Amino acid sequence: MAGTGALYCSTRSTQNQHLEPLFGGIINWSLIETHRQDLMQAILSIQAGTVLLSMLLHKLGTYSQKNRLYQASRELGRVVRTVFLLHYSSEVSLRHQITATTNKIEACNGFCQWLFFGGHGVIAHNDPVEQEK
Repeated sequence: MAGTGALYCSTRSTQNQHLEPLFGGIINWSLIETHRQDLMQAILSIQAGTVLLSMLLHKLGTYSQKNRLYQASRELGRVVRTVFLLHYSSEVSLRHQITATTNKIEACNGFCQWLFFGGHGVIAHNDPVEQEK
């Protein structure tokens, strides 16, 4: 039985059954290989500026999940996410860098909330007299 984790195995292995709860499934490499040309065409179109990334993501999100580009993109995303999470868990310096950056962003958000008290910085009226209050 596959676990509900965010990691995906590259192949089914019986050697590490105690790690099975960490994995959410097995990567479908044949799906990625079969639709590699479609994935490359989408990437090159985005790089060339002929297709907007937002438009492609919208189409992939609204079309049927049986779409071959959607399925191949999902599998490739699982590979990238698994590689990143394994890298993140094994590299202390990467964890420190991400934590430091996150702390800076949270401090900036806290400062903005403090600065824009009462309406969160939104000007509710277009009347200059009301804006001075």
